[in-house]
Amino acid sequence: MKEILMNNVEKKERANSTSSLSTHDYIWAPLKSGLFGFAIFFTILLAVKLFSYAIGTYNYFAIELTDLQLSSIGFVLLFLIRELENFKEKED
Repeated sequence: MKEILMNNVEKKERANSTSSLSTHDYIWAPLKSGLFGFAIFFTILLAVKLFSYAIGTYNYFAIELTDLQLSSIGFVLLFLIRELENFKEKED
């Protein structure tokens, strides 16, 4: 009987802890992942542009609006991946 009561208590504690983490899991974690994705894409674009300027392919080095738009793809991709992980069935 004690084991059944302990299991119920553990389930309630688990439910309470998951409800307090929902804001973090559904908002902050995906935003952090999205910003990380943006940074990765932007860094790669900068490195490629800098390298192509260094070897003489381009005569100037400039960051354009399209570079930021392409980097936003990284934000969207990693944000969606992290957000959709929240809806995946969790195994007990």
